[in-house]
Amino acid sequence: MKKSGNTLTRRSVLSAGAAGISWLAACSSHGRVTPKNSFDGDVVIVGAGPAGMTAAHLLQQKGVSVTVHEAAAAAGGRVKHNVSFTDFPIPLGAEWVHTDESILQEILNDPTVSVTTELIAYGNDAQIWEFDGDELTLQTHTESDTDLKFVGSSWLDYFSTYLLPGIAEKILYNSQVIKIDYRGERLALSSAAGKTFTADRVIVTAPISTLQRGDIDFYPPLPPAKAKAISKADVWGGLKVFLEFKDKFYPAFLEFPDSETQDGQRLYYDAAYGQNSSANVLGLFAVGQQAVRYQNASPDALRDMILRELDKIFDNQASRGYLRHIVQDWNTEPFAGAAYLADVSDPAISRRLSTPVDGRVFFAGEAYTSFDDWGGVHAATRSAAEAVNRIIT
Repeated sequence: MKKSGNTLTRRSVLSAGAAGISWLAACSSHGRVTPKNSFDGDVVIVGAGPAGMTAAHLLQQKGVSVTVHEAAAAAGGRVKHNVSFTDFPIPLGAEWVHTDESILQEILNDPTVSVTTELIAYGNDAQIWEFDGDELTLQTHTESDTDLKFVGSSWLDYFSTYLLPGIAEKILYNSQVIKIDYRGERLALSSAAGKTFTADRVIVTAPISTLQRGDIDFYPPLPPAKAKAISKADVWGGLKVFLEFKDKFYPAFLEFPDSETQDGQRLYYDAAYGQNSSANVLGLFAVGQQAVRYQNASPDALRDMILRELDKIFDNQASRGYLRHIVQDWNTEPFAGAAYLADVSDPAISRRLSTPVDGRVFFAGEAYTSFDDWGGVHAATRSAAEAVNRIIT
């Protein structure tokens, strides 16, 4: 879940230049995991989101025995999508590609397979309007300021097509890990169902919000620096709402004075932009403090709130043309509990979060990054590659 827009934030600057370098820093030349493998053992991965799937895929490429324990009934984590609302996948979580499209090939890490997933950039026809409470103004826009969008697919489709088939038999679903004991020669892990299992190494890819809640107990307790980083991490809650209308009355992006603040973000955007579809679907993206008032509303009150907000801007066209809507509140997801590490976080937090414990407990995911980028799928996959390289070298 990350907005696109015309503002050059920390994320968009890094996406434009340093993102590819970050992957190569975690991997060897050409984005591939280093060929060296001095590790002779087995690995358990906690979570089958982007980081967990990537780590399992890369470890299996190196011939390492791996098992993935996923608390939910399906893989994907925060790249969840809906395929029944309209005639193209609706990304309920992570939506955009915040770096060069070559990341899709680099994640796969296999030069013999070509990724054919279609992505588009927002062209100069993608207008950005800002509403200040009284009037609309057209904002400046250049194609380089925006992120890439999937056409007819989603992040979940990408992982389901290129990574999941090769690791499907390694994933145990409805298997929530609640305890990791690293006192013995082998790690001992326990599930919520009362099952126990062991491993030589573990990669924890559970969202940082679940560690803040104490969903996983570590024995012995995590080192003070790691525990402090977990407790201090500023994790934004968030939601996405998608509304279908009879007609299109809105631009590619509708921003507000609070669309990019220290406390959060929000904007409306044309969810059908670039799709082979005649449907008129408007998305609402809100994280942090800007999401709270939407999250506090009942389902009917939320719908009415959004329509009133849009009617004020677009002369009652929203309520006249409203057809239906869907909501994804990430705060209520039992194995997520929030959206992602806040964009405004101190880079030192994500670096501490990524630091291994005892040389055997590793961490990977959008928040656990040793480089100055976090909160996106590309960052999660690069952190997974880094964890794998730490294990096998």
